[in-house]
Parts: sequence; structure tokens; C-alpha cells
Amino acid sequence: MTFESFYRETFLPEHRHPANVAMHAIGVVGGLALVFWALMSGQPWWALAWPVAHAAPGLIGHRLFERSATVGDLRVTRKDAPGWWFIIGNHRMVWDLFQGRKW
Repeated sequence: MTFESFYRETFLPEHRHPANVAMHAIGVVGGLALVFWALMSGQPWWALAWPVAHAAPGLIGHRLFERSATVGDLRVTRKDAPGWWFIIGNHRMVWDLFQGRKW
């Protein structure tokens, strides 16, 4: 499986609800803003909070708006694709959203 096929066939179908996509966008933008702030403020140890700032809103979005009986709520334990593909998928989905692309 390539990242492109994972993104189109697995990732995007699990991210259809607009509120869930919005929660992912909050996590991606908030996580990047946290890292930027941490580095610019001279307190880089705050960047260690990035995984929580990045993932928590998306996990909450899945729990509240787009639950999946087959995948479950705790998506970080999935083994059907490399873990970093989910992180890249989040960033690409948000980039597509900001570009006005529909999927």
C-alpha cells in the first residue's frame, strides 16, 4: 500500500463528518502553533506537548462525531498502516481543506 492509496481509501473515508474534520484542523493548527510558540519564546520544552495538542482534538472529534465500530475510538493503536501516515494524513487533509479541495 502506498501513502496515496492509504489516504484515499482508508483515511479520507473515516473523516467525512464536518465537525470531525474541524476538530482535526484545530489539532493540526494548534499543534503547529504550539511548536512555533515554544521555539520562538525560548522555552522549547513546551514543544514536548505537541503530540497531545495535535492528537487530542482529532480523537475527541472521532469520539463525538464520527465513531467507527470497526476501528474503535482509540485510533492511535491501529496497525493497518504506519503510524506516521496518520499524522501526515491529518496535515494533508487540513491542507486540502484550506485549499478548498473536496474529497
